[in-house]
Amino acid sequence: MCLSRGVPRISLVALIVFGLSIPNAALAAETDELFGYTTSDSILEVDSEWVDPAVMVGLNPSELVEAPEFDIATLHDSTVFAAGIDWVPVEGEPLTPLVEHHVRVLQVIETLDRDLARAGRKISQRRPQVRVLNNAIAHEHAEEARLAQEIFILRTAIAEFAVRAFIAEDELDSALALPDTELTESRVVSDEVRGDQFIQIYDREAELAERQMRRAGLEEDLRVLRSELRTLRAVRLGLLGDLRSMQDLSKQTAATYQRELHQRLDHFVEGSDIPLVALNAYVIAARIQEVENPSCQIKWWMLAGIGKIESIHGHFGKSTLDINGNTTDSITGPPLDGRILEGAEYVTNGITLPEPTDRTGVVEIEIPVPTDDAAGSNVVTASATPDSSEAPAPAPVIKRLALIKDSDGGKFDGDATYDRAVGPMQFIPQTWRRYEVDANLDDELDPQNIYDASLASARYLCTAAGTMTSREGQERAYFAYNHDLEYSENVAAAAARYRSTIELPADPAGSAPHLGIADPTPLALETRAAETSKDVGDPALPDW
Repeated sequence: MCLSRGVPRISLVALIVFGLSIPNAALAAETDELFGYTTSDSILEVDSEWVDPAVMVGLNPSELVEAPEFDIATLHDSTVFAAGIDWVPVEGEPLTPLVEHHVRVLQVIETLDRDLARAGRKISQRRPQVRVLNNAIAHEHAEEARLAQEIFILRTAIAEFAVRAFIAEDELDSALALPDTELTESRVVSDEVRGDQFIQIYDREAELAERQMRRAGLEEDLRVLRSELRTLRAVRLGLLGDLRSMQDLSKQTAATYQRELHQRLDHFVEGSDIPLVALNAYVIAARIQEVENPSCQIKWWMLAGIGKIESIHGHFGKSTLDINGNTTDSITGPPLDGRILEGAEYVTNGITLPEPTDRTGVVEIEIPVPTDDAAGSNVVTASATPDSSEAPAPAPVIKRLALIKDSDGGKFDGDATYDRAVGPMQFIPQTWRRYEVDANLDDELDPQNIYDASLASARYLCTAAGTMTSREGQERAYFAYNHDLEYSENVAAAAARYRSTIELPADPAGSAPHLGIADPTPLALETRAAETSKDVGDPALPDW
C-alpha cells in the first residue's frame, strides 16, 4: 500500500489461518494519520496520539518478535553535521521517543517478515499435495473410463448374443426333435457365457461406483486444499502490503528523526551560549582549514571566541540564527565614520588629535599640563605629573572608529556613505570581498550566514597569524581582527572557556572526521589571500 496523500483507506480482511495473524485494522492512507502527528508538528508535541504500528496492521503486540538490535547512528546519516556535532547534547526535549517509534516499526517489519516466511512455507507444503491429488484424480478418471468401456463391450456382446439367439430359434426346435444334433449342448454353453458376462458387468459397475466415490472424495480434498491456498495467497498478499506500508513508515520515522535532529540546530549547546548551528559552522571551518592550510592549526574554539565577542554567535540585538545558519535580522555595525567612541572628555582646546585611520583602535594622546613656570605652560604627556613623588598617571587615551568610506554601494551593509561591519563575524565589506566563500554550498556568498562567515574568518585569522599553534600566533590573529589589546584578551578568554567546557563527542558512524555540509574540494577563495599574503594590515573589524 502506498502511504501517500490522496490514497483512500484500504481495509484488510481479518483472518487467523494456519497460525498466521492477518491485519484486521484499516490502514490509514494519509501520512499524517499513520504517524499520529502532522508534518508541521513535532512528534514530541503530540506524542500521546502515537499509534502503535502493530495495532495498525492488526498484529497482537504481545506476539511480536523480539525488538531488533538497533544502532541509533543509522539515524544520523546526515550531510549537514560535521562528524560528532550531531551527538552534542543541546537544550530541549530528548529525541528518545522518536527512536522508540522507529524501533517499534522495525519490530513490526521483522514480525511481518516472520509471518510471510510462515505463509510461504505453508504454500510450499500444499503445492505438492495439489499435484498428488490432481494425479490421483486423473488416475481415477482413467480407470473409470476403462471400466465404462469394458461394461459397454460386455453389454454389447450380450445384446448381440440375444439377436443371434432369436434368429436361431427354429434351428433349436429342430434340434430338440433330433437327438443326435449338437445344438442343445451349444445352447447350454451360450447361457453359461452370458451369465458370466452379467457377473463381469456387475463387478465392473461396482468397481466403477467405488472409484467414482473415491474420485469425489479426492476432488473435495482438492477443493479444500485449493481454498486453503487461495486463503494463504490472500494472506501473503496482505502481509506484503502491510510490509510495504511499514517499510514506508520506517523511512518516514527515520526522516522525522532527522528532521527533528536538524530542527535542534538553533538550540543552544547544553550549558553554553553557543547555538548548535554556530558550533557546527566553527568546526566545519576549522576542519576545512586543516585541509587547505595545515600549518595554521586553527581550532573551532578560537573561532568561537571571535563569534562570542563579535555578535554572541549571531544573537546580537534582535537577531538569532536559524537552523541554516542565517541571521534572522541582519547584524550591522555602526557607520565607520571615524567618530570618537571613548575618551571624548580629553578632547579640549590645544589637543591635536591624529587623523582617523581605516582601523578602529586606541590612541594615546598628549594633553597640556599647566605649571608654575612664569614662562607659561608646557605640553607634557599625561603620564607625567607635577608631583614626582606620586606614581605616574595612566596616559589618557581615546578610542575612535575607523574611517572607511563606502566601498560596496550599500550592498552588504545598507549604507552608501560609510562602510559598516556586517554579519555574525563582523566583516567590513571590502575585507569580506577578499575572503568571501560559500561554505554551506548554497551558491550564495553571504556574510550574514554563520557558515560562510566562519570559514572566511578562519582564512582571515590564518592569513594574519601564519600559525595559531602558539599563544603569540593567536594574539597576532586576534589583534589583526581588531586592533585592541582588550579585545584580543576577551577573545582569548572566551575561546579558552569554550575549549574547556564543550567536548565534541566521537562520531559513532565512523572515524573519518567528515566535514558535514562543507566540502573543501569546491571551496575556492575568490582571491587566494591565504596563499599570497601574510599581510596583517587588512582593515580591522571594529568591536562595537
